[in-house]
Amino acid sequence: MKTSIILTRQRLINLIIVFLITGLWDIILRNMSEGNISFFGIEDMKWVTTLREYFKYHTVLGAALIAAFVGAIAYVLIIYTFEIFDVNNVYLQLILVFLISGLVGFPMRYSGLFPILDKYYYKPLGFTYSFITDSMSGVVVAATLFLIEKFIN
Repeated sequence: MKTSIILTRQRLINLIIVFLITGLWDIILRNMSEGNISFFGIEDMKWVTTLREYFKYHTVLGAALIAAFVGAIAYVLIIYTFEIFDVNNVYLQLILVFLISGLVGFPMRYSGLFPILDKYYYKPLGFTYSFITDSMSGVVVAATLFLIEKFIN
């Protein structure tokens, strides 16, 4: 299988859109953790409040870029997985988005490249909770991309 088949023009455009979506959601998350945005009590959930300290160590742009790059990497892994296993079923795709997004958190937690995130997010939340929140973040980005695609087309 050639990379050129996997990285079509539309997928490269989607990669850029995923980068932007993920960065934007990170900015929204930051504002929720700082108490600037209220949304059905999500701002009071542990996975949001623990990020308050993390965001103190990063500029808005810095934190958004970290999130955006991670989202883009996850997108490539997800699309590659869809291609390798010829996954066309929407429900199976959603399950794979959930699993791969959660798995992308492993190197973030264990590589030592994100010590502030590990200290203020992964350690306070624990393994299971942080895996679920990383996974759901991927689902939220995928749902946002889906809605954007529906409105554009």
